[in-house]
Amino acid sequence: MEETLKKEVLNRFNEVYSYIKSILDEEISNIDREKIEDGIKIVIEQQDLYEDWIDKIDSAPLPELERIQQVEHNDGIHVKLIYSLKSDEAKQVRKVKVRSNGKVDTFNYIFTWREIEGIPVEIKIEYDTYGNLIFNIKKIQKS
Repeated sequence: MEETLKKEVLNRFNEVYSYIKSILDEEISNIDREKIEDGIKIVIEQQDLYEDWIDKIDSAPLPELERIQQVEHNDGIHVKLIYSLKSDEAKQVRKVKVRSNGKVDTFNYIFTWREIEGIPVEIKIEYDTYGNLIFNIKKIQKS
């Protein structure tokens, strides 16, 4: 991907992410340490994010093809493509799944990592068709 286009896509991503980050910061400030151990799902109605999410996340050309994977299913081979865009604080991921019958499913996520009360966590951010911003927070297992 051309550097100017990549920079523009990254700027648009950072614009949306900074808005989401402010919501996330407020939400995680109220999280109880014990709940982190089991994982937390926070759903917030955010209708005003809809256009920005569609324009700057769902429709953004992502510069990096991370993985192509063929998965055997009983109905034939499915292909998974994972595209991404990394910023300093987060990573946008688009998973494209092509089924053997030709049906294509696309999923867009933002991942970020934090420490909440000394516990390292991964936060998966998604936005559903009902206008809900969803944070899935799970403890990172140390190996």
